[in-house]
Amino acid sequence: MTLTDFNNLYSYKFDPKGRDQWRVLKPNALDQYHGDCEDYSLSVLYYVICQESWLKFWWLLTTFQAELCGCDTNGGGHAVLRYGDQYIDNWTKEWVDREHMEGLGHKFWPWHKTIIPTTVAIKMVMAKLRG
Repeated sequence: MTLTDFNNLYSYKFDPKGRDQWRVLKPNALDQYHGDCEDYSLSVLYYVICQESWLKFWWLLTTFQAELCGCDTNGGGHAVLRYGDQYIDNWTKEWVDREHMEGLGHKFWPWHKTIIPTTVAIKMVMAKLRG
C-alpha cells in the first residue's frame, strides 16, 4: 500500500478517555481506517513501510531504524513516526523533517522518555486484550 492509498482511507478518531489503544488499524466494512495519532503512526509503519510484514515491523522498531516518538503539542501528548531522518504523523500525512514538525508546535520528548520498542509491544498487547 502506498502512503497516498493509506491517507485516502484514513480518518481521525480519538480513543475514548482512559482507553488509549495502540494498534495497527484494520479496515472497517468500507475499507476505511479510523484511529488516533499512534494508530496512524503504527499503521503507516506496517502498511506503507513494511508492506504488511510483522517481521520487518518489529525489526525496524527494535533496531531503532523506525521509532515512535513522543511529543507534547497543544497541551497533550502526541505520537509521531520517525523513519530514518524523516517524520510523519496524522497532522502532516506526509514525510517531513524534524524542523517542520517542531514548526507545528511539536515539542519532542528527551531521549530518556523515548517510546522504546518494548513499550510499543506492551501497549499493543494491552489494546489487544481490551478488545
